[in-house]
Amino acid sequence: MPRWDVWPRDADLGRTFDPVSQWTSLTLVERFNQPDSWTLTGPSSALSVFEAGMGCILDRDGEQVTSGQVKTLQRSAQVDEDTGAVEDVMTVAFESDLGDVYSRRTYQDPTDEITTTETFDVAYDKRTGAAEDLILGYIASNLAPAAPIAGRRLTSLALPISLGRGGTQTVSARMDDLGDLVAPLAEAANLHITIRHDESTGTPRLLVVLEDVPDVSADVRFGPVNSAATGLVTGWGYTLERPAVTDVIVAAGGEGVARLYARYADPAARTLWGRRREGFIDQRQTDDIDEIAAAGEEALEDGATPVTTWFTVADSADVQYRRDYGVGYRVGVELPGLPDAVSDNVVREVTTTVDPTSERVSMVVGTPGATVNSTKQAQRLARANARLNLIERSK
Repeated sequence: MPRWDVWPRDADLGRTFDPVSQWTSLTLVERFNQPDSWTLTGPSSALSVFEAGMGCILDRDGEQVTSGQVKTLQRSAQVDEDTGAVEDVMTVAFESDLGDVYSRRTYQDPTDEITTTETFDVAYDKRTGAAEDLILGYIASNLAPAAPIAGRRLTSLALPISLGRGGTQTVSARMDDLGDLVAPLAEAANLHITIRHDESTGTPRLLVVLEDVPDVSADVRFGPVNSAATGLVTGWGYTLERPAVTDVIVAAGGEGVARLYARYADPAARTLWGRRREGFIDQRQTDDIDEIAAAGEEALEDGATPVTTWFTVADSADVQYRRDYGVGYRVGVELPGLPDAVSDNVVREVTTTVDPTSERVSMVVGTPGATVNSTKQAQRLARANARLNLIERSK
């Protein structure tokens, strides 16, 4: 049984307390390019050390797994009617330090603080470069200690030197969530972005880390019982939702009868669902054809069929989490009846449940907690479902 240590951390990142003892359960969800989360439950006498603004560092057998901040404090007391004893229990929920990246918007001009009603001099913070350069550049401008606006700086954050990983991309940012902006860039570059509690310099800091995520699918393969896979698929599924829009009407510049309109459509989505659903976008600030088209295409993409696919898998003696693969790794998935083109073989989430006598790990391969909006993937799933239904009827 591995040893898990929970180190309380004060608002200044200091370890001012010994590891918490007597907690009864820990549930940790590690995520690929999204903040980890975990809950710690135990007697209030043990967990009341945690207060608003604090955080903790989670170690497993002396190795840091994640670190983060208190998100929720919950305490309850219940009297046992037979014995009169009071059970005073506390549950503390945490979010990993990567959550700080999701606490900022990407200003189109990061040097211009918004005070009262005003306009920016530029429409977008448009940048071109390697994906890693863009990730670190946008974080530097909107969150890091050298961010142009002092009130937006997280002074404890440290950025690494970019290695220029990932292909060249062009990004136009305008009030995007900073985390939602950099996460797709990291994934496109096969990078896992995290923020770690770091004490290597003697002063605690939050260090942005970008790590390569390898493809181990040739050696780490999950499949059903009696397959040649080294790990076991314990469940799978997918969800399709009706699209929010199939046709977008963009109203651009002009007044009255001179106002310019354009319509952008997704015929494949209409065909798949057998209905037309119209949406409206107000773009009165422009008559530029490219901007109008970009608004229409973005609205279609946002409103397309939400698709979620997932697999749950279990470790075996031959395949172990943390030893053979980790969050973000590409693993092999052998699932009869579901085509490879549908499945996303990236390890998206790993849930670890710990109590005083056991540690249980389950993984989800796919897109849990998020959706991919894709008419093409929806069509593949619909065709796969038809084939699976045909197989079931033939049994």
